[in-house]
Amino acid sequence: MACTKRVTGCISTRYCLAFLLMGVIIHVFTLRSNFSIIVVAMVKHSANNDVNSSRENECYNVNMTQNFQYFTHENSTAFKLENVTGELWQANSTDHTSQDQFSWDPITQGRIIGAYSYGHVFSQVMGGFLEARFGGKKVLGLSILLSSVLTLLTPAAAVAGEWWLFAVRVVVGFVQGVTFPSMFGILSRWAPPLERGRIFTIVHIGEAFGVFMGFTLTARLITQFGWAVTLYITGVAGLAFCCIWCLLAFDSPSVHPRISDVERKYIESNLEKTTKGREIPWFKMLSSPHLWVLIYIHCADCWGFFMMLTCLPLYMDTILNFDLDANGALSAMPYLTLMASRILSGFIIDAIIKLSSFKKVNIRKTAILALVGVAACLVAVGHVRCDSTAAIAMLCLATVMSGVMVPGFYPSYTELTLGFSGVAFGISNSVANCLGFIVPLMVGIITDENQTVAAWQKVFYVSAAISVSGSVMALAFLRTDPVSWAQDPDEAQNSNEDKLPQPARDKLIRDFNDGEEESSWPVLVFETAV
Repeated sequence: MACTKRVTGCISTRYCLAFLLMGVIIHVFTLRSNFSIIVVAMVKHSANNDVNSSRENECYNVNMTQNFQYFTHENSTAFKLENVTGELWQANSTDHTSQDQFSWDPITQGRIIGAYSYGHVFSQVMGGFLEARFGGKKVLGLSILLSSVLTLLTPAAAVAGEWWLFAVRVVVGFVQGVTFPSMFGILSRWAPPLERGRIFTIVHIGEAFGVFMGFTLTARLITQFGWAVTLYITGVAGLAFCCIWCLLAFDSPSVHPRISDVERKYIESNLEKTTKGREIPWFKMLSSPHLWVLIYIHCADCWGFFMMLTCLPLYMDTILNFDLDANGALSAMPYLTLMASRILSGFIIDAIIKLSSFKKVNIRKTAILALVGVAACLVAVGHVRCDSTAAIAMLCLATVMSGVMVPGFYPSYTELTLGFSGVAFGISNSVANCLGFIVPLMVGIITDENQTVAAWQKVFYVSAAISVSGSVMALAFLRTDPVSWAQDPDEAQNSNEDKLPQPARDKLIRDFNDGEEESSWPVLVFETAV
C-alpha cells in the first residue's frame, strides 16, 4: 500500500483522525483557558486589586525585581514598569487601559470564569446521545461552528454587562460540552485496543497545547492590542478549522472514502464487539457502581486540572505578582510538561500492556497512583511561599504526574462500556465539569479580601486531599473488563464464529505492516489480546 493512496500522505488514516480530534481539543481548550487570562486583564485596575495590601506585605518586593528583569530582557518594545503603588503601566505605543473597565471582586471573577462550566455540564450526556444518533462528525462540526461565532460576540457581551457576559460564556460551554462524549464515541470505532493508549494520548495532547496557546497567545495579544483581540482571532481560527474538520473527518472506517481496505479490515477485526443499534441501558448504566468508580477518579483528576486551568493565572497575579505577559508565559509552562508527559507515558503504558504479564487493571491502578504525586506537588506549592521559581517547578512536576492519567486511566471507559463509551463518558464528564465552577468559586470564597499565602495554602490542601482520594478509590474498586450490560448477548454468543482464524489474522497483520513500510509515522501493529 503506497503512501500516495492516502489522503494525508504517509500517515495512517486512524492517526489522521487522531490529529483532527487533537485540533478539536486545541480549539476547545484555547477558548476555555484564554478567558482566565482575559479576566485578569479586564479587572487589572479594579479597586479590588488596589486595596489588596497583602501583595506588598508578603511577596510584592520579592518578585518585583524578577518581573522587571523578565520584561526588559524579553522585549524592549513591550516591557512594563510598576510604580510604587503597584499600578501597571505599559511602555509600548498602544494604550489599552480603556478596556480595563471592570471592577469585579474575587467571587464575581470566579463566577464569570466558571460560567463556561455551568453550560458544559448540561450537554455532556446529550453529546453522547447525539453522537450515537447522528455521528460525531456532524455533532463536533456544529459545536466548533457555534462556539466560534459566540466567541466573536463575547466582547460585545462584556460591554453590555456582567450577566450578558456570563450568559454568553454559559452557552459557549454548552455547545462545547458535546466534544469529549462525541470523541469517545468516534474513537470506539477507530482505535484498536493495543494502540488505544497512544491514540488517546495524541488526542489529549490538544488539552495541553490548547491551554498553552490560550495562555501565551492571549497574554501577548492583550499587551499589544487589548483583551478583545484574542477573542476575535480565536473565533476566526475556529471557523477556519470547522471547514477542515467537515472535509476530512469521518465517523468510522466503513464510511471513510479514502481508507485502504487493509487498514479498514485491520481496525474492524481488532475492535471489541460494539453495540451499534442497541438501545442505551440508562438505568443499568446510571446504577452501575463500576461506572461511578470511574466518575469519582475522573473528578479527582479534574479537580487539580481545573485548579491550574482557572485559578493559576489568579495565583500568579495576586500572590507571585507577575504582570500580564509573564503571567501568561509562566501559567503555560506546566502545560508543556503535561504534553511531554502524555506523549511519553502513552507509548510506555501501551508497551507494558502488550509485553508484560501484568493484568491490564493492575497497570491502570498503578498509573492512577500518579494522583498522589500531584497532591504532594500542590502542597509543596503552598509551602514554597514567595519563591516563584520553586512554585513553577512544583506545578510543572504536578503536571508530569497528571499526564500519566490520560493513557493510564481514560481508556478504561472504552474497555468497561464498549460501544456505550460516548454516553458513559458524557455522564462522567457532566459530573466532573461541575468542578469547573465549584473550584473557582471555592477559591474566591477562601481568598476574598484575603489574598495571602496562608489562604492559598488552604486551597492547595483541599486539592491535595481530593487527588489522594482518587488513588484510593482506584486501588479498591477499579475494573476494566466489560460490564454485562455493555455486551451484546447475540454477538457474544457468536464471537468465536465471527473471529478470523489465526492464520488469516497473521496474514492480515503482515499485509498491513508491509503497507506501513513507507510510512513516516512509527506505528507498530500488534495482534490483539483482550
